[in-house]
Amino acid sequence: MLPTIIRKPRTAEDIAQGARLAKMHKRDIGPVDVAAVLNRAKLKYVLVGAHAANGYIGRPRTTVDVDVIVQFPKKASKAIAAAFTGLTMVDTPVVIRFKRADGEEAIDLMKPIGSPLWNRLLKIAVTIDVDGTPVRIPPVEGVLAAKFSAMASPHRRHLDKQQDGVDFARIVTVNDPLDLPLLEDLCELVYAGGGKEALKLVADARAGRQLEF
Repeated sequence: MLPTIIRKPRTAEDIAQGARLAKMHKRDIGPVDVAAVLNRAKLKYVLVGAHAANGYIGRPRTTVDVDVIVQFPKKASKAIAAAFTGLTMVDTPVVIRFKRADGEEAIDLMKPIGSPLWNRLLKIAVTIDVDGTPVRIPPVEGVLAAKFSAMASPHRRHLDKQQDGVDFARIVTVNDPLDLPLLEDLCELVYAGGGKEALKLVADARAGRQLEF
């Protein structure tokens, strides 16, 4: 079997490619669509989840939904509801989820109260141009920290955590150098001692060792 080809990331191009792959699987709402709505509403947000990871992984893949952290969830949900009238909104303590008619999630508006890390990612987001639309994404260290948070979550399914681990290792492999002090600082927001644990995972990924989390 031929080895998987993993190349240096082309961030904006790869996010666009991931969105095209998702649309091939009938996931018709992509990160550019959501960003355009939030931009018009002049709301602060940052793209996370698989669409953001696609910008740094060197091998874009499809995904089910668009995940964004929003500074003002109520205002953001009103803008999204007005733009995508076919979706059903479900408000929970940590996320406002918009579902398709088939019940699958389409957009998750993540509330910054859900994690100190989310507030930090809102502050350090960078803006890139994806297919002519400004999109706010975390720096690579922010995406790694979000993956680390998912891997550490007691509420996440085991199979999803395994995918997070693969994503984490691939992002580390194709992004060198990393700002390790920033990554440590961000992961410390996940839990006390998380920063050191994240740096160990980076070392293991670079050495080709299996990640243990």
